[in-house]
Amino acid sequence: MEKRTRTFKQLQKEKTLEELNHFAKEVTELYARSVIEYTQSKVARDNKLTITGLRDLMDYAIVTAVVTRETANLILAKAMENQRRKRQDAGASSLEHYQKLIKEREDYLAQFFSRVEVKKITEHIANAPSMSISYFTKAYKIESDRLTKLLLKRAIVEGIVSDEVMKEIIRRSLRNNKTEATIQYFENLRKAREEYKTHPC
Repeated sequence: MEKRTRTFKQLQKEKTLEELNHFAKEVTELYARSVIEYTQSKVARDNKLTITGLRDLMDYAIVTAVVTRETANLILAKAMENQRRKRQDAGASSLEHYQKLIKEREDYLAQFFSRVEVKKITEHIANAPSMSISYFTKAYKIESDRLTKLLLKRAIVEGIVSDEVMKEIIRRSLRNNKTEATIQYFENLRKAREEYKTHPC
């Protein structure tokens, strides 16, 4: 008797977390590195998944960093190409979807850096104002500049660094981009820092 197709929620019920992550990594990498003709419908069929189940599984693998950023980028490229072959400019929705997933991934990863790591990175950036954010992203093998900036945000809001270090981070940012939006951004972070002191999350 042929095994029924499964949704992502069904996978979560039938597998341990370790099993789910292993399966998510295996299937997501298979799709990412396969030829363009190996479509999502074929991958879903071969792995006894519904189409929605496959997409939810791959989204999960990307956001929770079960797969590498390189794999995520390969999936984005393949999805856009598949859409482009169907109709002109149809890749826009896929692009927006995966850009959103990448941001969710970065938000997720930012919480897994220890306070010690965040403090070290932030103090290093504060003490080297002439060096770009990209320099530190590469030096600390952080996935993206946006993720590095999220770590700076954590350092300020959660009081991981001193007021002086915070002020230096703000000074270097305003030297590079003194706009109303940037000024307001750091003002909001200051307020969040004060709130965190009384109501830590």
